[in-house]
Amino acid sequence: MASGVGVGPASGSVGKRRVNRIAATPAAGGFRLICTDFDGTIAESDGRPISSSFFMRLRAWRKVGPVYWVINTGRTQENLTEELVRRQVPIWPDWAVAIEREIWRYRNRGAVGWFEWNHKCQLMHAQLFASVKPVWKLIEDFVAHHTAAQLVADAGSPLGIIAQSEDEADEISAYMVPLLKDWPTLVAVRNSIYFRFSHKFYHKGACLEAISQNLGVQPAQVLVAGDHLNDLPMMERRYARYLTCPSNAVDEVKAKITSQGGYIAKARVAEGVVEGWDRLLPLPVLEVKR
Repeated sequence: MASGVGVGPASGSVGKRRVNRIAATPAAGGFRLICTDFDGTIAESDGRPISSSFFMRLRAWRKVGPVYWVINTGRTQENLTEELVRRQVPIWPDWAVAIEREIWRYRNRGAVGWFEWNHKCQLMHAQLFASVKPVWKLIEDFVAHHTAAQLVADAGSPLGIIAQSEDEADEISAYMVPLLKDWPTLVAVRNSIYFRFSHKFYHKGACLEAISQNLGVQPAQVLVAGDHLNDLPMMERRYARYLTCPSNAVDEVKAKITSQGGYIAKARVAEGVVEGWDRLLPLPVLEVKR
């Protein structure tokens, strides 16, 4: 399996010019976009720099042709930008999805929001949250009286929850599943022990689809990598042909990957993403002629 851009033996000549040619493979002409979650997928929780192997692979593919990188995260855009600076990433994403539903374009390390998408998204959520006011009181009472979880302010919804453990988060989820059946357009978005609320039509998958369509990229040209529950909506063949996850992904993600013929890596976090990337899309060899 290729681990970088290989250089083949010299053969033939064209005057004194050096001619680079990409070996003809479906992947070489088709792969256009990689979409990754951030925390737990390419970024370790201890704040260490993102593995250089990820950026080496991205650079290598960009020698083959244009490849976009999208970060699809639950973080706010401001927080993601701060984290990219803090981790000193050598390559910045082309696009980002923030709080699982806002779309941002990065230019010169600055973010510009997609006005039409984000404006409509904000209006839809404002209307939804105003229409389901009774649910907030029910959830607040349950969390306050039956759990040790924290009720917190959240950038993406009127109510955020931080459970004390994964088990407690499971209990909160179990309570909300039947409750939210009365509000079918309201969904609880969970990432580990964290919860926020959202409109069911705005999620990581819908945002990836919108970005891909804007760029003229087809699902057959997209690779997606994620690790946790809030990544499940984008891990669908309707959005990406190539699906992978690192070894630290939760069981639900691994099951989704397996059911759709994707690849579960043996390595953790970014190293696992690169492993899956190489397995699903072997890097074409760059042949050199003299």
